[in-house]
Amino acid sequence: MKFEPRYCENNVNVPSHDHFREFIRLSLWLLGIIFALYFVLGYAAEKIAERLPPKFEAAIAAGITSNFDHSDFPRTNKYLQRVLDSLVSSAEGLPPFTYKVTVYDQAAVNAVALPAGNIAVFKGLLSELKTENEVAIILAHELGHYAHRDHLRGLGRGLVLVSIMTALGLSGDLPGFIAPSVQTFDLKHSRDRESAADRYAMDLFVRAYGHSGGTIDVFKVLARHEHGGPDIVSTHPDTLWRIQSLTNYLQLKKYPQGSIRPLPEPGVLPFPDDKKGKP
Repeated sequence: MKFEPRYCENNVNVPSHDHFREFIRLSLWLLGIIFALYFVLGYAAEKIAERLPPKFEAAIAAGITSNFDHSDFPRTNKYLQRVLDSLVSSAEGLPPFTYKVTVYDQAAVNAVALPAGNIAVFKGLLSELKTENEVAIILAHELGHYAHRDHLRGLGRGLVLVSIMTALGLSGDLPGFIAPSVQTFDLKHSRDRESAADRYAMDLFVRAYGHSGGTIDVFKVLARHEHGGPDIVSTHPDTLWRIQSLTNYLQLKKYPQGSIRPLPEPGVLPFPDDKKGKP
């Protein structure tokens, strides 16, 4: 008798399809689970952020803003605080904080809304501004993030993502396509928040100054420093799109144009002698 080996067609230990298809199927399931968890928990984190009592936010801010009592440019800081106070007095929907701005000697063309009403503005941005209108719209934009609780929403979503990855044991060896997928999903939320803060800033500027003159100019400054990457991987909308969108918004609201306020005397913006605190 001759032995003839037979292939077992139905064997639970041998998959009926190739390994690559099985890898794709399992990866898609994993990505779906991560998206679902991130969406549900991220939504919950945003709702918690909206209702977080100011005293708890102040506690969070304590470790982040411990050096806010120091300013690299005291005269510039005093001027910015005066503009900020004027905006806050006209603002709507802000949490009950004492809003404070601090200038930092860094080249970044940026400003950041930190917890409990602390705004950081970097020298790199201020050195590009030419009018008080531009200064005011930058500060009004950051106040928009406070009004919408964006600074806490972003913090909450970040903690959710880290928690999910840690729970799944993926924090160290995350498959290359999962992290960009989740981050791209979150970047869309970030761009939406920035656009909402832009509109809030326009409305606030008009309430404080009585017109919208010079409000678009600062975005032309930002456009010169844009890296030019695709919008989908950016935390901010494309600057040229922002300019067009806000121009349309101002026309829709029928806000009047008005005068441009110059900056105060030389030395208020961060020049080297200002850092030494000279009068």
